[in-house]
Amino acid sequence: MQSNALSLFTSPRARLRARRGAYGLAAMALAAVTLPGAASAAPESGVAGPVRSPDTVLTKAGSSDDPVDYAVAVDESASLAAGELDREKDAVSTIAVSEPSARSRMVVYGFADATTDEQSPVDEVCPMRQLDAVGRDKIGECAATLRRRTAAEGSGTDFISAVRQGVTRLKEAADPDRPRVLFLLTDGHLDIEDSYRYRGLDPTTRDDQADQDLAQALQEAKDAKVQIWPLGFGHDVDEKRLEEMAAAGYRDGCRDLPQTRPEAETVPGAEQLGQALQAAFAAARCLHQEPGTQGRPPGDLHVRVSPLATEGTIVVSKGDPAVRATYYDPQGRKITESGDGSGDGDGGSSFEFTARGKAVESLRITRPLAGRWRVHLDAPEGHRDRVASISALWRGAVRSDIRLEKPSPRAGERTRVEVEVLTRDSVKLDERDLRGISVTGRLTGDGFSQKVPITLTDNGTGPDDQGSDGVFSGTVTVPGRASGSLLFSSTVTSVGLSPDTRSYPTAVSPENSTFEAELDIPAAGVHPGGRVPGTLKVSNRGSAPHEVLLSVADAKGTGLSVTPARVTVEPGASTVPVTVEVAAADELGAPVDDDGIELGGKVVAVEGERVLDDAPLAITVTPVPGDLELLWDRWWKVVIPAAFALAVVVAVLLSRRRVNRLRIAPAGLLLELRDTDSTLVGSGKAKTGRGNWYEFDVVDTATDNPRIVRRSRGTYAVRRGLNGGVVLRISGQGERTLRFGEAVPLEGSLSLHVAESKGRRPSTNRGTRSRSPEKRRTARPAPAGPSADSHDNGAYPVGVPDPGDHPDL
Repeated sequence: MQSNALSLFTSPRARLRARRGAYGLAAMALAAVTLPGAASAAPESGVAGPVRSPDTVLTKAGSSDDPVDYAVAVDESASLAAGELDREKDAVSTIAVSEPSARSRMVVYGFADATTDEQSPVDEVCPMRQLDAVGRDKIGECAATLRRRTAAEGSGTDFISAVRQGVTRLKEAADPDRPRVLFLLTDGHLDIEDSYRYRGLDPTTRDDQADQDLAQALQEAKDAKVQIWPLGFGHDVDEKRLEEMAAAGYRDGCRDLPQTRPEAETVPGAEQLGQALQAAFAAARCLHQEPGTQGRPPGDLHVRVSPLATEGTIVVSKGDPAVRATYYDPQGRKITESGDGSGDGDGGSSFEFTARGKAVESLRITRPLAGRWRVHLDAPEGHRDRVASISALWRGAVRSDIRLEKPSPRAGERTRVEVEVLTRDSVKLDERDLRGISVTGRLTGDGFSQKVPITLTDNGTGPDDQGSDGVFSGTVTVPGRASGSLLFSSTVTSVGLSPDTRSYPTAVSPENSTFEAELDIPAAGVHPGGRVPGTLKVSNRGSAPHEVLLSVADAKGTGLSVTPARVTVEPGASTVPVTVEVAAADELGAPVDDDGIELGGKVVAVEGERVLDDAPLAITVTPVPGDLELLWDRWWKVVIPAAFALAVVVAVLLSRRRVNRLRIAPAGLLLELRDTDSTLVGSGKAKTGRGNWYEFDVVDTATDNPRIVRRSRGTYAVRRGLNGGVVLRISGQGERTLRFGEAVPLEGSLSLHVAESKGRRPSTNRGTRSRSPEKRRTARPAPAGPSADSHDNGAYPVGVPDPGDHPDL
């Protein structure tokens, strides 16, 4: 049992966590002993530091600077409910502030119907313009002029004119190869009942003709390579019609992925339209969309940015221009207008705000910090009713690594194939970053002409050992006709990621090979500049020497290398020590934060074209320890039990201290004022106050009703004694211990007695009477209420019951 427990601390990350926990536990224990208030304070839970996103050069196919032309058709029909047109306007602005390329262009127009030959079914409010810094702001301004049509202006829903207007404007681009995208927003269905174009036709003929015209318009869109993304909102949407429109336009997306092909989307109401349009925009643009939180101002919104992201945009839909947004990165730093990546720890990130002060705004980031971003919203009174939302759109890159169970399989032999997906810096991914990623494999080679597909999954079934660990696994059988060279290839794809293709060249193993090699690089934890030992076992059953080359696959930018790089193997069996060297911290591909980073990849042993063996790498790189860390590494087996023992001692001390405080608390003591003949003339109940004392004064001593008045820093103070009785403190005289009921002389003929309360103060009908006239000294009338210098103290003249003692209160 003990060995199992100790094994929990053998990994570098586990030791780091245990070290922090023990230090924290010891610090809390010492603080609890020295600082009474510290025991109740709990530390915030630790959050792993942010991970720097990879540095990469995007290929042309995935470049965010590749421009796109957009047309946005906005429903202006009379069927729109109150506020729905405003949501459409916000959705239009969302596209403008989300578009990553300043060379892209956009046209915005409303559509309804035309009932006379003098009307137009479309209103072009934003002519085609470039989405540079000025253009993004202007799109929001001109989109604000969209209006709901009245019946006299033509209030139907003419999809035909909406599609043709968009196709006409998109075909005007000088570059025919530029992608063309039409977004169509509507709350209903094709409605041309009052259209001037179909006037005079009976309903059946009119509807048939309209269907034909729409089909023709969609064909024109397909011929012009215009994608159509219809978005419906509300409960009167013709979903079937919208799906047909998406399917009839141009179908080739920005990449050969099902998620990037146009499809219709319908949401229950206009409030969800902005997110739906942004999701469609992200798919059309091959961007990854990460939805964030929602809420009304004032308050915070949060969204996560993946370590895969190399550039991204945080979009905040506030719904009201009066709402102010302040941005904070995962390290808590405020992003300013002049943010240029020069701050400490930001790794050279740069920032650009768009449409600040508008209902929808955005922050564009290059090399964003990975982690949880926060946006704080403030709003003046009267502008806090709209629900705000946040989301992140990003494009990034991965690095993958392909491995074979049998590096040089024989013809007809089945072998296992693994592809590990990492960041561009060879850092391992967690489950959230693997969603949506797919990996395909194939085998080609000499002796067979057809590619052999390889099915690779990361779902924990079949040949895949563990699901969602970033290692996609499958098996393939080498064709029996294979001879000579073999090439195993894999491609990693996902929306928002540049495709990553890797190859594993090898050769068919001879039937009776006389030379074999086996690599072993165990998992290890090191600091920057450290080394990981391994072995290369070789068996040369021939008479001639063999030369083996060792290398870290795709090592560029990772900071990993292997020595020796070349090994000459003489006949016989031997074991050659090999070493994987980790570069200094500033030469690694990713920064080493407090929690360290996990590096993957593989070391490959090759002879000619034949891969003899490969060994996967699992290296945890943690920061170079300081003096305390070095002491920890040497003494952690002692520190952890000692920390727990100290915590137990502190808990006992705190418990005893609390018990003592309860024992001496004055609450419940009954203070009585008595005359020389022991007549009760006044009383009061003690309450626990400052420093566990009940402080008070005795007032109106010259009247028939002297009173005990609770008063901070009063002349008298009382509490229970730790060993019994009570302790009385008199200003200027110090403390004295009394027995219960013992008399303490006061001014004149009065004396103070302290007793345990029995739940109700004595009243006048139980032996209490007024003081005799001969014992009064220059008596003066008692005031009608409490004296001017008294507080709410629970003390009452004799004969007046304490409300706290009343059974009905």
